[in-house]
Amino acid sequence: MHNDAALGWSIPARSPFPEEDLHFSRPAHARPAAPFRDEYLDPEPGLDPMRAGRCAFIQAIARPLDRDFLAEFLVDFTWASSLLEGSSYSVLDTAALLECGERNRSKPMDEAVLALNHQRAAEHLWSHRELSLDNLCRMHALLTDDHGLADVCDSDHFLPVEQRGRPREYQEINLHQSAYLPPFRPGTGHATSLLEQVIAVARTLHPVQAAFYLLTRVAYIQSFANGNKRTARIAANVPLLQSRLLPLSYVDVDKADYLRGMVAFYELGSTRLMERTFIRAYAKSVVRASRAADVEGRAGFDADAISEQVIGYVMTGERPSDPRAGRFIG
Repeated sequence: MHNDAALGWSIPARSPFPEEDLHFSRPAHARPAAPFRDEYLDPEPGLDPMRAGRCAFIQAIARPLDRDFLAEFLVDFTWASSLLEGSSYSVLDTAALLECGERNRSKPMDEAVLALNHQRAAEHLWSHRELSLDNLCRMHALLTDDHGLADVCDSDHFLPVEQRGRPREYQEINLHQSAYLPPFRPGTGHATSLLEQVIAVARTLHPVQAAFYLLTRVAYIQSFANGNKRTARIAANVPLLQSRLLPLSYVDVDKADYLRGMVAFYELGSTRLMERTFIRAYAKSVVRASRAADVEGRAGFDADAISEQVIGYVMTGERPSDPRAGRFIG
């Protein structure tokens, strides 16, 4: 079975990390096979603890996590995570679908269902913030539901009812554009035990480190027949919301950088690319979900410039020179 069609993206060689660049200079079929390794489920390598702490420290002017925030988050998360799956829906298409029930009829039905599934899973997350096997399986089931629609039954985005929310037993996974070989031990309950192990480790970590750990490890173990990266992205928000921290919307995640970071972890056990992608995306999510635009005046609010200074603070610990960015630091 081919899992996660998004792994068909091209992987450009561009980063400040020569080892990863050299690795990706060869196509997947020319790279050495990278079988599953149990030690990659250790908490290290993970998000640097100082940087994780600073991610939690940049929320001084965050908006409250109320129903108004949820309404915006549903659109942002649905659009951005669907985009990472290859959807062509725009943010306006997504808002029209989620808020008004209006589907873009010029685009495939499966993209509308993919978006609606993200909305349902995010709504479930909002009211069920426990980090448990049952909860992750429930969100996976919501994300991969085909709703019995004949128009989408052949789509790579969905699974038959017997595979939704159930760790795989007899489905082997074959990833495109990666030399990684996910674990396959049929009939042993291995996929379930790996997911339980990942959840247990995440519970011991700082909430931002836990978010990063879940984002990388839930996707790495490939416990489900499909939808693993989607499940990892929503699972990453559980420890953040549990701790009343702003969730990650993924709006500012570059698709190629995300894929490259994930494959670098799959094949090399390196989290350096993914750490950079995560921190940039999370800092930008915080800036988007802040009261800064109201304080500064929307006409003069330069979110990109402020975000870069906030990112710099998270990465280095150096306080921003711009007082507008400094307001984010508690």
